[in-house]
Amino acid sequence: MRVVERFARRRGVRRFVILGDLVGYGANPNQVLDRVRKMRPRFMVRGNHDKVCSGLELPSGFSLPARQSAEWTYDRLRKDHLRFLRDLPEGPGWVGEDYQIAHGSPLDEDAYLLNTREALQAFEGFQASLCFFGHTHLPGLYELDEELHRLSWIRLTPEEWFPLRPGCRYLANPGSLGQPRDRDQRLSFMTCDPRRSRVRLHRLEYDWAGAAEAIEAAGLHPALADRLRQGI
Repeated sequence: MRVVERFARRRGVRRFVILGDLVGYGANPNQVLDRVRKMRPRFMVRGNHDKVCSGLELPSGFSLPARQSAEWTYDRLRKDHLRFLRDLPEGPGWVGEDYQIAHGSPLDEDAYLLNTREALQAFEGFQASLCFFGHTHLPGLYELDEELHRLSWIRLTPEEWFPLRPGCRYLANPGSLGQPRDRDQRLSFMTCDPRRSRVRLHRLEYDWAGAAEAIEAAGLHPALADRLRQGI
């Protein structure tokens, strides 16, 4: 989180948008929420781990490591943080008039978008030309050319602006700050320039080794530490 805050100060970024799953895998949930709330994000939506870790839902469908971590997190979150997570809105939601955001699919906040078939259905769940989503932790975007009726998955090159073309709609995934899953241990996020209709992917180094050690020291499932080390 500090790495991203330093980046934001250097680049003059003042508005933040968060796509959910603030807690659930790491060893410092209260510290993370302290920093997030201090950032005053412009808009947020809840993730499935936010719901389970705050007691809104049971961890049905969670793997053993994820379920154990959610229970551990619930037992340690401060009451004000529990209320904060429970009050997070469900997506999709508008960020001004520029774009929309969701955690999973705009049709179902808990659904994964892992292929073009699922993505094509998801375009029916929002009205904007651009919607950011999370949940898979896999950075990139789906581009739907409405004139050619063609849908493509595009892997973005970090630090290069990607132009959003007229006549196309987009589902963009910025990846994950805490647990990227594309075999790259670096944290992942996007910046958006609505006035110029473009987005940019960023990958930054952070102390993933220290985060993995903290997970193990907390007694959480070792698979969660291994995921950080392997970027999966």
